Amino acid sequence: MFRFKKFSPKYIYVKLVKQAGSPDYIARGVAIGFMVGMLIPFGLQIPTAIALAFLLNAAKIPAFACTWVTNHITIFFIYPAQCWVGSYLIGNPLKLANIEKQLETVINERTWASLSALGGQVVASFFAGGFLFGTILAVPGYFFSLYWVKKYRKFKELKLKRRKEKLKAAQTA
Repeated sequence: MFRFKKFSPKYIYVKLVKQAGSPDYIARGVAIGFMVGMLIPFGLQIPTAIALAFLLNAAKIPAFACTWVTNHITIFFIYPAQCWVGSYLIGNPLKLANIEKQLETVINERTWASLSALGGQVVASFFAGGFLFGTILAVPGYFFSLYWVKKYRKFKELKLKRRKEKLKAAQTA
């Protein structure tokens, strides 16, 4: 039976902080996943994130998991906003309604022809907006995950130390 409880913030937090490797290694994976999730078009994200995680010596599972910031539900909101913001970044503003119409065709048809029909301006806007959104997620994502992994490990170390002290005190008594 499928349970939504498995995808609760607490579950994700525990899975993140229990990853093997240094806190920096895990945090790099999170940052790569967020950046790739926003910058690379849906469908090419996971192979790109895993390849970058290998190249940059980062945690593969967080890199994989964080690409899901854009998924089958969120792309209908994120991609148009990303293209709209990106169009302002490249200095050639587009209307949000036009972007939504063009992206809807690509999402519904799922063909290379519909993707190539978008035109250079929309594609450039997508990547410019994706870079901005990816940076907005990746930088804080790196530091938050670094902080939480370090905090969790310090807590576990302190807990283990207390347990050893109690055991030692019980043995000497």
